[in-house]
Amino acid sequence: MTNKASITIIRNGNEWDVGADASERRNSENENLSSHILQFMERDKYIVINGANLPHWHQNNKVQFVTFRLADSLPQQKLAELSAYKEEWIATHPQPWDLQTIEAYNHEIRDKVDRWLDHGFGDCILGQEDMRIIVTEALLFYHGKRYILHHFVIMPNHVHLLLSPIGDDVVNKSIGSVKRFTANAINKALGRSGKVWQSEIFDRMVRDAQNYEAFIHYIYNNPSNLLPHQYTIGGDASCIATNNEDSDAWKRRLLL
Repeated sequence: MTNKASITIIRNGNEWDVGADASERRNSENENLSSHILQFMERDKYIVINGANLPHWHQNNKVQFVTFRLADSLPQQKLAELSAYKEEWIATHPQPWDLQTIEAYNHEIRDKVDRWLDHGFGDCILGQEDMRIIVTEALLFYHGKRYILHHFVIMPNHVHLLLSPIGDDVVNKSIGSVKRFTANAINKALGRSGKVWQSEIFDRMVRDAQNYEAFIHYIYNNPSNLLPHQYTIGGDASCIATNNEDSDAWKRRLLL
């Protein structure tokens, strides 16, 4: 599980490979992914669930879609609206919840937050290339050590990832390490102090190959309204050219 698949990074419209030589990248990556990296949720197996506010699900080596955002990425008005929505949702869904209800709750919250994030609230410091380099390097540092990083996009105020945790290294802890390191580095680079990231992350275990493809499509199309210098994207560059299917169809796949 520790073999590194090469990652292609695209920033400012330019492309380069990290890891294997470009000429060998596709063959080595496909071999790794097909043999043991792309493992999806097994509903009939034990699922570790932890987290107070947002449940974090974990099965060893299973692919996860992860979102984390800047601390100022949602204004107080939206946070209050989100809190009210959570309370209303919980009130109409008495606990204890089964797995299907937990999934539905996570999807509703994540979908609402994702739509707001794309409005570009806050200072959007990740719109600066130097700040995105800090985040990219931190993500790549743990690639092959704590997770296999498949695809990612760094937007001006948030980050989306597709990754496979290695063994029992849960995602909220490994990404927590990324956030702590990058928070210190970003504050140092900007000559400031204070909170950089929102404390919680959103993560979802990927259900199957179709669900995985839908998340890839989401990642590569998330910056469609941005200029090339405003975001950084990484993974298999071929996905950029192949994700042109009708967006509503892909949204339906995300709900699987």
